[in-house]
Amino acid sequence: MIADLLIGGSVNGAFYALLALGFCLMFGVARIVNLYHGSYYLLGAYFYYVYSVFAGLPLLLAALTSLASVVAIALFLDRYVISRVRQSATTVMILTLGLASFTQYLVRIIFGAKYLNVKGFVEGSINVFGVVVPSTRALAFVVSIVLIVWLWHFIRRTSTGRAIMAVAQDKLAATFMGVNADRAYLLTTAISAFLAASAGVLVAPFLTVEPAMWLFPLIKAFAIVILGGLGSLEGSVIVSFLLGYIETFVSLAISTNLRELVFLAVVLVVLIVKPSGLMGKAGRA
Repeated sequence: MIADLLIGGSVNGAFYALLALGFCLMFGVARIVNLYHGSYYLLGAYFYYVYSVFAGLPLLLAALTSLASVVAIALFLDRYVISRVRQSATTVMILTLGLASFTQYLVRIIFGAKYLNVKGFVEGSINVFGVVVPSTRALAFVVSIVLIVWLWHFIRRTSTGRAIMAVAQDKLAATFMGVNADRAYLLTTAISAFLAASAGVLVAPFLTVEPAMWLFPLIKAFAIVILGGLGSLEGSVIVSFLLGYIETFVSLAISTNLRELVFLAVVLVVLIVKPSGLMGKAGRA
């Protein structure tokens, strides 16, 4: 039971963190809620299907090409669509939600509403402390952790990362110090889309690939960012793993049908007790 909880919770938590970090970073830097974030996840999975099945590319090349394609779409949307309405947070939310819905229907028209099967990078399973873990899930966990550590190092230890955080803390002051805010926005958009698309590629072999797969992961990422404290990368990681363990415990001890209900209950309780989030500052905009 304990081994199942630790392993299952860690896998789920790493996946949630990968989704939430890009969303959190985008809000922290650009101060916008990009509801198209879930579509990066959706497109990552579908591009991987197209490049690996239809184009017949080697799986690793298919994955890398998928990530590049999603990042290109994200940069295009940010440069020519979102940037035009960035001054209005409400307009950005409505616009990106509309774009996400449009993408869902476009995918449905092209691929149909059927569930797609995608080949995994690895096959078989491994035994971890007596728990049998499918190799695809183990790989998704390892890659997620690597990407999380890379993001932390990039943001905290590189000059470019520190410039991005400077814009997040005070755009005007950062600009006076020579930081190009527009470049910071574009780079943040690319990283955000890359992380979400990576999640889509990693889970495609063992989760359902279908047109509506973007919605609930978006809701979870949004909730995790709020619970962790808007703009707090550390808070998002902590909450991601916390919820991963809680969901896994409920699935093992009670029923898998209640895991989503418990997730929403935790969100409501934390928001009532501490509206600013676990690591957020009261009154932060």
